[in-house]
Amino acid sequence: MRKIVLQSTFLICVFLLSSCGKTTTINTNVELTGKWELQSIVQNSDTIQKPALARGQMPISLNFKEKGELEGTTSTNILTGFYETAQQNTIQMGGGGTERAETHWGNLFVNALPNVNLYDLKTNKLVLYYENNNQMIFSRVQ
Repeated sequence: MRKIVLQSTFLICVFLLSSCGKTTTINTNVELTGKWELQSIVQNSDTIQKPALARGQMPISLNFKEKGELEGTTSTNILTGFYETAQQNTIQMGGGGTERAETHWGNLFVNALPNVNLYDLKTNKLVLYYENNNQMIFSRVQ
């Protein structure tokens, strides 16, 4: 009987210790929440900087809201959708938006967004990784 109690106590302690670690989804969403503006895109080691906005264009942005809601803008369209994070900085995003013709900058973003699978957060900087370590680099707006 004593052996069963010791084994049970050991298993409960192991379970409690393993569940006390950082829960990436909750903590990361708090840090990720807010508005981010696209500054540059890195494709095949080439860095493409954000161009100056022409009349009628919007800055490309993503607004990560609580409960997995996602809003954003491309150069000419408005996006709505969802996001979900998991351990080891994985992220999934989905949704849709309006369908006006995009600028070259907007097309780079729109084509990359569905392929994003990892992210990295630094002080006021968000990097979304897609296809073979290509990157979209954002700065925090709010």
